[in-house]
Amino acid sequence: MPAIPKHPRSTKNRASKELEESLKTIYGDEDLDLTTIERREDSRLTSFLLRLVLFLFLLAAVSWGGFLWWQTSGISGPSKPLEIDIEIPEKIVSGASTCFTVRYENIGQVPIASLSATLNLPQTFELVETKPVADENLNWVMSPLGPGSDGSINLCGIFHSEVPGAEKIQAVFTYRPANFNSEFQDIAGITTTVESSVLNIELSGPEEAVVGNTITYIAKIKNTNQDPVNNLRLRPIFPEAFTFTSSNPTVSEEGLIFWDTVELGAGSEQTVEITGSFTSAASGVLPIAVEVGFLDSDQNFIKQATTLVETNTLGGELAFQLIINGSSKDQTSDLGSRLRGSLSYSNLGKEALEDLSFDLRLEASGKSLPIDFENSDLAGGVHNGNTIAWTVSEPLEPEAQNTIDFSLLIPEHLDAQSADTVSLQINANINKVGGEATSRVISSSLIIISLNSDAAIAAEARYYDDEGLPIGTGPLPPKVGETTTYRIFWNLANGLHELKNASITTTLPAGVSWTDNVRADVGSLTFNSITKQIVWSLDEFTQGSSEAWFDLAVTPEESDVGNFVKLINPTTFEATDATTKDLVHGSTDALTSALPNDDLAEGKGVVE
Repeated sequence: MPAIPKHPRSTKNRASKELEESLKTIYGDEDLDLTTIERREDSRLTSFLLRLVLFLFLLAAVSWGGFLWWQTSGISGPSKPLEIDIEIPEKIVSGASTCFTVRYENIGQVPIASLSATLNLPQTFELVETKPVADENLNWVMSPLGPGSDGSINLCGIFHSEVPGAEKIQAVFTYRPANFNSEFQDIAGITTTVESSVLNIELSGPEEAVVGNTITYIAKIKNTNQDPVNNLRLRPIFPEAFTFTSSNPTVSEEGLIFWDTVELGAGSEQTVEITGSFTSAASGVLPIAVEVGFLDSDQNFIKQATTLVETNTLGGELAFQLIINGSSKDQTSDLGSRLRGSLSYSNLGKEALEDLSFDLRLEASGKSLPIDFENSDLAGGVHNGNTIAWTVSEPLEPEAQNTIDFSLLIPEHLDAQSADTVSLQINANINKVGGEATSRVISSSLIIISLNSDAAIAAEARYYDDEGLPIGTGPLPPKVGETTTYRIFWNLANGLHELKNASITTTLPAGVSWTDNVRADVGSLTFNSITKQIVWSLDEFTQGSSEAWFDLAVTPEESDVGNFVKLINPTTFEATDATTKDLVHGSTDALTSALPNDDLAEGKGVVE
């Protein structure tokens, strides 16, 4: 029988104490009671966080899996569920009927529950027919579209496009897949080129022409289409040295040179004969061109075709030129100014020119001429109606030359019957060449003078108003060391054209103070305390007159005794004439305490 150990209980206690000491050494806590085991709060928090992380991970995995399924078998499929294709001829003919098709197909695996389309077409496209029929805004609402199903929209119409050019068509589809509550949108577009038109144009004319001789050019428009075309316009492009005189048929609008055709039948032609002559300024080979186009609803010209012929101009015996204010070009002029003209002429031929005369024709579009003939210098010319005539009394020998200098006065003011533009043109009349009778008329190039508006600025200083009430303050005459205030008035008057960006400006002399008491009928009146500049600004100003005023203060010094006090420096005015696009200028003198327009303040402007 084996021996039984003594004191087993004491051995167990010793082992327990050794374990406890070891744990205290590990946890570093002398007061740690290891006889009990308790669940701590931080263990619960850790468990909760671990569970939350696990939940979020599973949620992300599910979401990512759904997204991958959506990519492979949901909305996108191989690309997107709705495939759109626009089929249109690569090149179109302006004016001809054109048809194109917008095709769409559900290439996804999910039905499309709702589907609609809108087409954005060029303004130059005249829509004739659509299948299926669209609403007035060119919208279509389609039936649901199952996987693999397709449909189409067919359109026919006419492009009235500039040639050459390009046109873009855009299709916008809005749809909702059956497994989604939100809508999606796809856009498809295509650009096609316009390289030709149903309209052709031809032009024929002389290869050579003598300056001053009447010549005719013939323009032919042809409709190559199988259907009629509407709303055509033919217009010429003349060099400056060509004068148009007549046409068959006549021009469509008096004063302008173009020919309109309401309808030109299929395969039909329209002929226009254009008659005129080259002026004295013509030399060398000059082009005459015509172009044909459609007119849109706003009467805008859409060019279809252009052609030209070149004519070699041959100088005649007589060469002459009209110059106005140093130029043979169109120009502007101010009311009250003079048009200084110069007519120079010479004989380039080998025979003497006899019975030679010149007529200066002035035209004013049916109104009275804005010319003061009584105070003009006509250089011996005879005024009759709208014409000034000069007769050359002696034969003009070969290589001889001469000049007639004249001036025409424009009135300072125009009445309602006077025109604001005037054109000038010289006609030379040759009745004999080398003793042989002839009858030739040669014209110069036309010069158009546009008159600027008659805007004017006036400035005055006052102490009393028109009723005798004081609008100034302080002593009058002004006294040394005492302050006197004056009121400055600006008046802007304009009677011809609208003005844009008008400004009236002055500055204050030293010793004059701004009081900030101002008023302007229109626009704004401002003062810059640094530059001492006063500006009255008006964005636009029509016919009529407007006023602005401001008060200034002056405290004279001993050096001012016996003198007038300068109140403002010269006033300047500038604006843009809305009709001529020219700058209009004006100015007034500086104002002092003399107050010449204030009767009650007369003689009270000198400092005491």
